[in-house]
Amino acid sequence: MKFHIPLIASLMFGAAAQSAPYCADLLDKDALPKKYARVAPVYSDMASGWIFTQDQLKDRYEMKSSSLKLVQAIVDEFAMRGVPLAIVIAPPRPVVAGQGSLDEAMGTQVYSVADAHTSFDAMITQLAKTGAIVPNLSEVALENPGIREKFYFRRDTHWTTLGSAVSAISLAKAVNTHAPNLFPIDANLVFTDLSTSGSIEEKGSLAKVVSKTCGTVLSPETSETFDLSRQGSLLGDASEGPSIALLGSSFSNRYKRDHYRFADALARAFDAEVENFSVSGGGPIGAIEAYVLSGALDRQDHELVVWELPYTESFNSQSFLRQLLGALSQSDTADSSVDVHHQPETTLIKLETNVPTSGIEIVTEDLENQNFNLEVRFENGSTSKIYLGRRKSVPADMRSHRLISNLSFFGDRAPIEIKISPLKGARIKHVSVF
Repeated sequence: MKFHIPLIASLMFGAAAQSAPYCADLLDKDALPKKYARVAPVYSDMASGWIFTQDQLKDRYEMKSSSLKLVQAIVDEFAMRGVPLAIVIAPPRPVVAGQGSLDEAMGTQVYSVADAHTSFDAMITQLAKTGAIVPNLSEVALENPGIREKFYFRRDTHWTTLGSAVSAISLAKAVNTHAPNLFPIDANLVFTDLSTSGSIEEKGSLAKVVSKTCGTVLSPETSETFDLSRQGSLLGDASEGPSIALLGSSFSNRYKRDHYRFADALARAFDAEVENFSVSGGGPIGAIEAYVLSGALDRQDHELVVWELPYTESFNSQSFLRQLLGALSQSDTADSSVDVHHQPETTLIKLETNVPTSGIEIVTEDLENQNFNLEVRFENGSTSKIYLGRRKSVPADMRSHRLISNLSFFGDRAPIEIKISPLKGARIKHVSVF
């Protein structure tokens, strides 16, 4: 990474000096530009260069039982189609940065790196027990000081090219353990085999927050890149053999390209063709839902699906799990025993008593505005809120008019009514329940 000379001097000779934020306004939600207020307070340390936003500082990752059941159902849907599902989640930045860096940036505020680390590892264990292939990338990031130092950018939310490379190698080894015959050489590569080939620059999304709030322009950080040429390309047709679908977030599609070389690193680690369908800003399921609804999974277009999502997305926010499961378990048979009432601002669906309801489908008028709040009322009088929609960042050619949410796993509660509230100009063309 590239630091200003005064910062290096501070790290080397001024360890005892009191740390200072880039500016006090970073801690004040009202002083931040409106665009960044939602991530306030923003903690920073000029000496080390680390910047942390509030949304990165959760310390509980374990899934509650209902969320775990939804994930299990998703993994089972992939298994029924004969396609393994790998789930890749980069470890929390605070865990990689370490307690000392957090303490310097946060001052009197307290955040336990140990608690976050323990909880993240527990979530990874839960995910792995579903049958998904889930490498624990906290182990990878912390296994030696050199990797830990360079795994994340300090003034951006994403991993570096080094972080993505070691993560790809870890996934390859996990897949080899799960399905040793799927990719012939996926357990052979070690990080020390890679030779450097240049570097990338990262301007930094967190550096931008500092610039807009404090008026301080920070230099871009750099990360070394590696020669990720496939071994198979030297031996024959590189497109032969099993292939991989990468369905991820900005970690795999920064600046609308593979800036951190994760797809390239996967191709090198697996010696396999990788198609990168990732969507920056698409949320946890922007890419994978589009892939499922396109029919690619049913056609078995790829022998392995890699679902990459950020650690800041909580599996206990069940709406996206219900939406992905809805896409996976979609039915063409609508329940005719429902009463639909279209009102100016809401649509009310009354369900017939004692008729099981497993899902709801909304067909939208257009592909641009596709956001709805659902309130499900149960026979015992309780309610649950569900969001069903797509973010603007999902490209038009990856969208479907169909939005489907699975309504299973509410325990012994039976839904009797669903109220649909369109958001941001969304319009309903048709509603079905299953």
